[in-house]
Amino acid sequence: MVDISFITINYNSSQYTISLVESIIKNSSDILYEIIIVDEQEINYQKAINDGFITYKKELLDDEELIEIGILEKLKAFYCVSDSQNNNFFVTLSARSLNQKLKIIAKAGSKEDSKKMSLAGATKVINPYEIGASKIFRLLEKPIISHVLDKILFGDTILNIEEFTIKEVSPLNNRFIDEFNFSKDFNIIIIGISDKELGKNFIFNSNSKNHKLDEGDTLVAIGYRENLINFGKYIDGKLL
Repeated sequence: MVDISFITINYNSSQYTISLVESIIKNSSDILYEIIIVDEQEINYQKAINDGFITYKKELLDDEELIEIGILEKLKAFYCVSDSQNNNFFVTLSARSLNQKLKIIAKAGSKEDSKKMSLAGATKVINPYEIGASKIFRLLEKPIISHVLDKILFGDTILNIEEFTIKEVSPLNNRFIDEFNFSKDFNIIIIGISDKELGKNFIFNSNSKNHKLDEGDTLVAIGYRENLINFGKYIDGKLL
C-alpha cells in the first residue's frame, strides 16, 4: 500500500519532484511512494511513460482519478508540486473536498500563492524560492548550524530527526519531562514538544523543564536512527 503520492502536473516539473522524493526517502527508506505525472502533451506523456511513471494524459486530475489513486483511504500524504500554481490550487481544492483528514503539501511560487494554497486546504505550503533565500541567510549568519541542519534534513548523515506522539499506554503519559534523562537513557536529544492542549503549539525543550506530558503530545527528537527506533518502541510501551 502506498503511503505518499507526489502529483506533478506537466512533466517538465518532474525533476523538482524527483529531487524532493530523493531527499525524503534518504531518511525514510521504509516509505512507500509513487510519482504521478499529469500532462496533456503527447511528447511529454510518452516520455513520462518511458521513464516509468504513472501517467495521465490530460490537463488536470478529476475527482474520480483522485479517488483511483487512493485519496479517500490509502494515502497518508499528498504532494502537489507542479510548476503551475493554478493547477496546484485546483488539485489541492479537489483533494481537500474529498478527504478532510488527508495531509496535503502544496508547492507555491510566492507569498500570495501560499495564502491561496492554504485557503484551498493545503496542510503545509512549501515555497522553494523562500526556502532558498532562508538557506542563503543561514549560510551567511550561521554557516555551521546550516551545515548541520542540511546534513540531518537531507540524509547526508546517520543522524535523523523524528517526531513521537504519546499514547495512553506510554510510560511518558501523565509524567513531567524533567523526570527523564533522554540523552543518557536513549542517546537522543529532545528538541521540543508540541502540546495537544495548547493547540499543538511548539515548546522548545529549554522552556519545558516542568512541562507535563499527556496523551496526544508530540516530542521532536534528534539522534541516531537505531536509538530513535528504540525510543519509539519505549514511548509506545513496547520496550521497558
